[in-house]
Amino acid sequence: MGPVCTSCYAAVREHPGACVQCEQQRPLIGFTEAGDGICGPCAGVDLTYACQRCGTSERIFRERLCTRCFATKQLAEALGGDGTTVPRQRQDFYSALSAAGHPRRVAYWLTCDGVSTLLSQLGASHAEFTHQQLDDLPNTPTTRYIRDVLVVAAVLPPRDERLEALPRWADALLAQAPLPQRQLVTPFTHWYLLHRIRRAHRHRPLRASTQHQMRSRLRRALELLDWLDEHGTPLGELTQPELEMWLEEGAVERREVRAFVTWARGRGLVGELVVPRARIAAPSVFTTDEEHAEQLHRCLGDDSLPLDVRTAGALTLLFGLQHTKLLELTVRDVIDDNKMVALNLAGHRLPLPPEVARLVRAQRDQCQARWQLDQTASTTPWLFPGQEPARPLGATYLNLKLRRHGIAPRAGRNNARLALATDLPASVLADFTGTSISNATRWTGYARRDWLDYIASRTRI
Repeated sequence: MGPVCTSCYAAVREHPGACVQCEQQRPLIGFTEAGDGICGPCAGVDLTYACQRCGTSERIFRERLCTRCFATKQLAEALGGDGTTVPRQRQDFYSALSAAGHPRRVAYWLTCDGVSTLLSQLGASHAEFTHQQLDDLPNTPTTRYIRDVLVVAAVLPPRDERLEALPRWADALLAQAPLPQRQLVTPFTHWYLLHRIRRAHRHRPLRASTQHQMRSRLRRALELLDWLDEHGTPLGELTQPELEMWLEEGAVERREVRAFVTWARGRGLVGELVVPRARIAAPSVFTTDEEHAEQLHRCLGDDSLPLDVRTAGALTLLFGLQHTKLLELTVRDVIDDNKMVALNLAGHRLPLPPEVARLVRAQRDQCQARWQLDQTASTTPWLFPGQEPARPLGATYLNLKLRRHGIAPRAGRNNARLALATDLPASVLADFTGTSISNATRWTGYARRDWLDYIASRTRI
């Protein structure tokens, strides 16, 4: 008898045990009158239930191979091998993926659009993998995933991808600008904006907010130059009234042109121009105490909500944490000594109430298990992982997800911060929530409290 179908294979797997005749541990397909089991070979039936490559009795996936053997065969073929071996310069990448904790994911990933083509391109090259080689490819999730795998496998050195993406983005934007603008703004971009960012983030990763700010500053510079070209005004003849008129005509983001004006003034390209700082508006979006309490109660007790929504919602509604800070947390930032659970926020411990601690523990355990399955493609076990395993969830997506489930993140964060600012001085509030001292000072001002007595009492201690 030849290979069996999936149904028959599943049926014989339901009765493993020792054959009464050969005493081997095999699936039993028959029984004697005394009730003793008989395996296939002793019964005269040749059942093929083992993987044709490794011989294990794992569930057959495709082509008479188990999941891992099928995935490694497809991977070897995609990298230019013969299905069993791969080129030497691709061996580290092959080993990292073939050792994945969940080979079924690798097998399905290989069937996604564009994956086989990209792997074939990489396999056809005889050069060693470099970051530049991947930079020259389209910036797709597949390319980013492969880069993450290569970094984890120590084939490529780790680097700050958010920081490294900025020059490529800037060059692509400048390529669309007229030549005179490009000649003027290129040194501002590379020798002022990018230089300052690289120096400031030499030892810490670039945040999304800083990346967004740099992009906004470059866009505003080009926007101002476009306006000057429309009015036939050279940059050197721009006056303060004209600059203020341009600022007032547009959105508040135009204030980001301050960086360009400062750079141009320092090089004698403009006169003594000044960009007034935008006034930080007081928060205006709040919810009632009843709505705030109802949303927090749902996060703590509604099991129908996704766990990440409940956890992020509770931390936002209770402590007013910014989502950019929340999404930087890893499972290692959960400090759990079996008596108390706390979060590590920039070196400061934030103790958690029991109900919130229970949610954070569950979120940590869930994400840690997921990271263990995906660690060939993840350098960091994020507390809130995204779709791409090496990156956390996006702040915009988290906001949308919370709102979709009836949680108002912005209003809830404002409510929580105002309540904390009522009871805490700015220095304590900054440490407690992981925010800046200037931001905490503004919130204590909104709460209209005078903390001179608090400072005096601390001095007397």
